Amino acid sequence: MSLELSTNPEAPTRTIPAGQRSPTAGGSTESVPSSGKVWRMLTHGIGKVIRLILQVLTAPIRGYLSLRRSLTFASIAILLSGFLTLNVIWGFPWSGMLGGCVAMLLVGFTINRVMRPRLKLSVALPRAAVAGQPFSINVRLTNTRYIPALNLRVGWHREGVRDIYPRQKTREWDASPPVNVDMLRSSDQMQWHGAMRFDRRGIHQLPPFQIASTFPFHFFHHRTAVETETKIAVTPAPIGNDDDATTRVMLAAIGDWAKQLVAGAPVEYIGNREYQEGVAVRRWDFASWARLGRPIVREYQSPSIQAVTLIVDTSQQPIDDKSLSRSVAKRRHQASDELFERLLSVAATAIADISSRRVQLKLLLTCEAESERTAFQSAPVGDNHERMLVRLAAATPIDPALGKQRILQTIESSRSQPTLIFSTIDLDDHDRADVAKRFSSHITYLPVKPAQKVDPDEPVRGAK
Repeated sequence: MSLELSTNPEAPTRTIPAGQRSPTAGGSTESVPSSGKVWRMLTHGIGKVIRLILQVLTAPIRGYLSLRRSLTFASIAILLSGFLTLNVIWGFPWSGMLGGCVAMLLVGFTINRVMRPRLKLSVALPRAAVAGQPFSINVRLTNTRYIPALNLRVGWHREGVRDIYPRQKTREWDASPPVNVDMLRSSDQMQWHGAMRFDRRGIHQLPPFQIASTFPFHFFHHRTAVETETKIAVTPAPIGNDDDATTRVMLAAIGDWAKQLVAGAPVEYIGNREYQEGVAVRRWDFASWARLGRPIVREYQSPSIQAVTLIVDTSQQPIDDKSLSRSVAKRRHQASDELFERLLSVAATAIADISSRRVQLKLLLTCEAESERTAFQSAPVGDNHERMLVRLAAATPIDPALGKQRILQTIESSRSQPTLIFSTIDLDDHDRADVAKRFSSHITYLPVKPAQKVDPDEPVRGAK
């Protein structure tokens, strides 16, 4: 991360009181510090003193917590044995046992801290992953110390990690179990291969990589959390044709719209050429074959690739939770978030369906500014499908008024190009009343509805 420093050529002027010599005028070159600067220096010094005092006062507490979190079953057994020697008749054997227990604890804790590992890691992972599905990840560890790292346990695990805040108790990721390493010499490397899964869509920061050392004799743990500083785009999971009636209707509408793109494009005859192995029999030209004496086949032109526009309206209507109870407001916010994630899942399904039909697809998200759209459109088309999914992973809700404005701008620029619009707001809503008036025949508007589970024992309405 680079830090840019900028200087202002027009420095603020300072008025020097009468009786004082200007530092630029001849003679003295000492600058007179302002009262604000003196006050900042004074408060900074007082703050350092207060922090130092607090560190000294809390040193016993921090040492106790560090020791308690480092204990293992072996060290606890030795500690209990030491307590046992204090409850019996004092004598030479018991005093020797107490000294041995204390010596093992002190020496083991000192060696554990002196031999603590210091590993440098590099992470290799895919650019994007699907929410709820595991992806492979590779971590390369390098020992940067001159002494070997012994009795290691490395991986993305939560062993011994204490959650201080309640929000940290709910983790939205899971990973393969950790790996035990007996020894890693100086400058040597090892690789950790595994899988990780994120349950929610978004641009996620990888959690810290945990490195634990139990040397010597597994008396104490020394845990180190190494920040990876790596992010991954978790794309929305496509919807499936399950028991949800609303989902089946949505998938059918997307499929019918995609089929109409190439349904009216006839195959045109463009000429003849010599036969090649694998050509179907119906394309043989027997008249030309008899006239020329060699096998001839007819050649046809495939349907031309059309360009379509997919607009994903990320508008989300605000919820007035001031007049609602806390439980009702929480349920409405949760339902609104679930509907927004369903919108992005529908868009991911449409992207996969349309891209498989040899159609040039242009994705437009109403949450993206004009500069971001231009940057995405100028990018190479080799990985266009993955880029679209990454953009869906970074999508955020916006105000309905802004979403309506960007939809109208896109419709005006797309002209007669086939356009499909996904939105969580119906056309009969007051926020979309004037949008429907500007739609033409090449524009299709599909509102996304919440999932509705159907009871298999309940009869279907309209069935005879």
